[in-house]
Amino acid sequence: MMDAPSNTLALADTIVMFDWNGTVVLDADRARASLNSVLAARSLGTLNSEEFSQRFRLPMRRMFRDLGVQPLDLDEAEAEWNYQMTQTSTCLRAGVNAAFLELSAAGAWLGVVSAASAAAVQFDQRSLSVPSVLDAVDSEVADKVVQLSKHRDRRNRAFYVGDTAYDMRSATAAGYIPIGVAGGYSTEDVLWEAGAVHIVESLREIISIVSDSADQAESL
Repeated sequence: MMDAPSNTLALADTIVMFDWNGTVVLDADRARASLNSVLAARSLGTLNSEEFSQRFRLPMRRMFRDLGVQPLDLDEAEAEWNYQMTQTSTCLRAGVNAAFLELSAAGAWLGVVSAASAAAVQFDQRSLSVPSVLDAVDSEVADKVVQLSKHRDRRNRAFYVGDTAYDMRSATAAGYIPIGVAGGYSTEDVLWEAGAVHIVESLREIISIVSDSADQAESL
C-alpha cells in the first residue's frame, strides 16, 4: 500500500476565510458600475475609478449614507447594488482554483464572509465554475467582526483574506491573521495601514503563507 501524501491533513488545524467581491472575484469595474447605477438613479452623481477606490467602504449602509442616500432608502440602495452585481459576469482572481483545492485537500476549513448577497455569490460560483469545497458561505454580512468571531474557535490558526481596510481591521479584531489582496477595491498602501500582515496578488500565494505558518507552529 502506498503512503498517503505527507500534506494530506497538514492544515487540519487551520481555518482560511475569504471575502468575495474584489478578493475571490476581480470585479472592481462591475462593483463601480453597480454603485454608479444606484447613485445615478438618485441623482447623486457617479464615481470614477479613483473616487471609487477612495470612497468604497464597508459596511455598505455606511457607505451609501456617506454618499448621500437617505436613511430610509439605505436598504433599497443595497438591494439594488446586489441585484446589479448579478447582471454581469466577471473573472476569478488568479490562483483561486488552486488555492481552494489545495487548501481543502490539506485539511483546512474554508469559508466566505462577505457583504455580497447570496444571489451574487451563487451567480459567480456558477458562472465562473468555482470549486465546491467551501465549508461555509456567509453572505449579506453587516458586521464582519461578529461573523468571523463565530467561526474562530473551529481551528487553532485562522486567516482572513480580503481587499479592503475594513477586511483587515475586522480580521485582526476577530483573532485572524489578515491577508490583503492587491488589485481589489483598496490600494496596497491602505491595506498595509489597516494592518495587513501579507499582501498577495494571486490566491495561490496563500498556500505557502499558510503552510509556512503551520511549519513554524510545529517547530515550537
